[in-house]
Amino acid sequence: MPEWKHDIPTRYFATYEALENAFRERVAGLVPRYHAGTRVFWDDFQRLYSRSGVFAPENGEAYITSNPRDCLAFGTPFQVLQGAWLSASRPNAAAPEDPGRVAKRFGLSGHLHQSIRTLSGGETVRLALAKAHLMAACAARLTVASPFSWLSLDHWHLFRELVDHYRSRGTALELFALDGEASTLAGEDRDESAAVPLHFTWRLNALQLDLGSLIDRLHDRRVWVGVAPREETLASPCLLCGDNGQGKSLVAKTLAGALAYTGEARVEGPRGARRVRLLFQDVFNQSLMRSMPQLAPRGEDDGVAAAYDAIRDVIRHRAPLAGRTLPAFGDRRHDAAPLSLLEMKILLTALRLVDHDAVLILDEPDWGLSRPDAVAFVAAVVGAAHDRGVPVILISHKPWWRNLARSVRRVSKETVSSGADGCLFRIRIDADPGGPS
Repeated sequence: MPEWKHDIPTRYFATYEALENAFRERVAGLVPRYHAGTRVFWDDFQRLYSRSGVFAPENGEAYITSNPRDCLAFGTPFQVLQGAWLSASRPNAAAPEDPGRVAKRFGLSGHLHQSIRTLSGGETVRLALAKAHLMAACAARLTVASPFSWLSLDHWHLFRELVDHYRSRGTALELFALDGEASTLAGEDRDESAAVPLHFTWRLNALQLDLGSLIDRLHDRRVWVGVAPREETLASPCLLCGDNGQGKSLVAKTLAGALAYTGEARVEGPRGARRVRLLFQDVFNQSLMRSMPQLAPRGEDDGVAAAYDAIRDVIRHRAPLAGRTLPAFGDRRHDAAPLSLLEMKILLTALRLVDHDAVLILDEPDWGLSRPDAVAFVAAVVGAAHDRGVPVILISHKPWWRNLARSVRRVSKETVSSGADGCLFRIRIDADPGGPS
């Protein structure tokens, strides 16, 4: 089985919050600050060049955050790479590579003028790696947070190339990771005790996705993204797997109505329900960083408390370390203190289970969680959802969920045509070799 093989010094953490606190301490004094917005970057950049004696090149550090999109402060990949190139072009420092050449190395030549917010997960990952590659000219260290959660095994060679690039310069490297994050072992087996497994039916026909005006043109060429037709009945939980950037999240957003499209994308649950609910990978953005009282303003008898506590109780049993810090819904209901990542995932899931919709989709459910917590969380959600008659779709590039899944489909993207008039990409959903049907 493929592995995330590396020999880089790694610090492991039990929770996302502990990892983020340590990572922020590491990068807090770095300039220019990429993670604080464009205005802050340019303020730092001006200070860097007007007072170069204060900000010495040997004190620089390149880094990639636990969500790679957070370390990309500009609007387009071209601006990100130009900013990195300017930062690395310091007095008395070795000249960095040409941004265009680095973009080509990481497969970004066709995406340089595309909006950051419209990049796929794979394109975002490659851009973060390309930016770090450029920063090697002036960095005294490369620090990377949680690479195993956002980088698929199929992209691991790009990370290895980045590591080799830094080591060729004698630059120190350090990884911050969550406990068990690098494991490639499948998780626990599915529960075979259910007498009647849940099923859902989907029908995808003549689908063409609308990715917004900022992406429908690429270097003055029109871009179309279609989805190959498919109609079938699948058992829950269903795993949608595939490499970074193949369109897994686009399929999820289409099914959930979070993305405009033409054609037909219909899902029907076991009770005839047709609404699909989606929990994004980045639950912080989805929750708008709101507190428990703001997110759950309903009455106590609406089912949210029961769903929340059902998920919590399973996690407390399966992952005691995390469970000790999970108060019951009633004890947290009126507490405006910030939610932990795990609490936020549980609450947003509970809010989506009370209406007994057709399907619940979890996009990269392990992001931000240690392996024990992630396995416990997903098992708890599947159990709570099935108890309410709601099938579950898991979207992940990790092998952790293969034993849990009752059906597996692989998502891939192919170029149908590319010419002067434009590009047509097609997303395919196929049976996965070796996975349950």
